[in-house]
Amino acid sequence: MALWTPCVAMMLLSLISLVDRSILGILSPSILRELHLTAAQYGVALLVFSICYMGSNPIWGHWMDRLGLFWAAGVAVAIWSLASGAHALLAGFLSLCMARGVLGFGEGATFPAGLKTVTETLPMERRSFGLGLAYSGGSLGALLTPLVVTPLALRFGWRSSFVLSAVVGFAWIAVWIVLRRAGLYRAVAPVADLAGNGAGSGAGSGAGKWNRDLFATAAAYGLGAAPLAFGLNMGPLYLARVLHLPQAELGHLLWLPPAGWEAGYLFWGWLADRRRARAEAAGAGTPSPLGLFALFAVGTASVCLIPPCARLALAVPLTMGLLVVTMFLSGGFVVISLAHGATTQAKENTGFLAGFSISGWSLATGLLMPVVGAMFDRNLYAESFWVVAALPFAGVGVWWWLSSAGRGRAARV
Repeated sequence: MALWTPCVAMMLLSLISLVDRSILGILSPSILRELHLTAAQYGVALLVFSICYMGSNPIWGHWMDRLGLFWAAGVAVAIWSLASGAHALLAGFLSLCMARGVLGFGEGATFPAGLKTVTETLPMERRSFGLGLAYSGGSLGALLTPLVVTPLALRFGWRSSFVLSAVVGFAWIAVWIVLRRAGLYRAVAPVADLAGNGAGSGAGSGAGKWNRDLFATAAAYGLGAAPLAFGLNMGPLYLARVLHLPQAELGHLLWLPPAGWEAGYLFWGWLADRRRARAEAAGAGTPSPLGLFALFAVGTASVCLIPPCARLALAVPLTMGLLVVTMFLSGGFVVISLAHGATTQAKENTGFLAGFSISGWSLATGLLMPVVGAMFDRNLYAESFWVVAALPFAGVGVWWWLSSAGRGRAARV
């Protein structure tokens, strides 16, 4: 159990992070109505979050690589908890953008901390599952948030949900300090791989921090997992505007897509470790993720079936089922791209790898949200789903072009 304790701590970190960023999406029908905002303005606020999140991910990753995980994580949670609580004071579009920007900056520490912890504390054959476990807090948080904040918002108003999120963030900091004093942080130390080499013994380890595999990982993650942001941020608006579901009913349904996301993290992480073990037993080295990437892209294209389902009697269950499948496969993009990417970089650069890759995701989704929001305002729902479905295919193509494992330009890593 002690082996997995650092990953569990990161799971709680990512859980709180996704709770704080998910509240706005879940309560967006009520918030936009009260603040008299359009879906396009909502998309711009999401873009502000994404820009700040994108810029801060590599910064936090660099600080963690150079200054250490404990203080960086604690400061980051304090910043984003204050920003999340500030949402309770929203008065309009400008204040929404400011609060989302600071929230995005603080939350940029979440995923670099997870990957860095995994690569420093787990042997190679357990890292994919460990990464899925550390990141699963995000999907678990997105799963639990609608079940908690919807009844709270209905009873005390939507502002109360943001106050609660700030309290939970500072509670995590208190637990983080206790765990350090109990020796958890000292347990975060490099662990040798089975072969006696560090995580950075892959093809990219001698190429420095900047190399083609870094950009390949960022493309696979950023474009491949873009449907995650669409499902979390625009899914509630689609259900409210097209299927006419009230806020109370949304609270009973919006946990389902994150449940698929959670299952995707754990299942694909487990499968990746098994594939790696079988390949190494056969002397074939680490298998290429290209086949899995292609599977994920084709599967997430099923999101385009959602608009036609609106005319059917079973529109709600069919829509929720397709969102679950999309989130399940998008979770695979996250785990597989980062787990494989970590084998191509030096261990001391894994925090930066995660930060840079997630910045790619922030850039892709940040540009996507205002476009989709404007399309929603013009009732171009089917077209918006096609745009989302195209992005994973683009991510696979860019990864294949850039990666050393993509077209056999180097030995498989």
